[in-house]
Amino acid sequence: MKYSYILVWFGMFLSGCTSSSMEDMHHGTPYVYQGMHFGYDRDASFKHGVQDGCKTATGEYVKNHELFNNDESYKFGWGEGRITCHDKVPKI
Repeated sequence: MKYSYILVWFGMFLSGCTSSSMEDMHHGTPYVYQGMHFGYDRDASFKHGVQDGCKTATGEYVKNHELFNNDESYKFGWGEGRITCHDKVPKI
């Protein structure tokens, strides 16, 4: 009897996961910059940080130090942009 409950639960779990796409699992507007996805419903400070971090990753050092030191959203975005964009820079 216990085994059948596990099978029913597992079947319900699988059907729920396969019937929805990743877009359906998230509510909100995706933030995509230069073809890279940075999450959903990001604020303006995060977006500014991503853009500055991406510029830094490609060789042009850009960082608003006041925002970096005082705005966690900008700081997180800058780090995400630098790391993500650095991984996309062509290696010569």
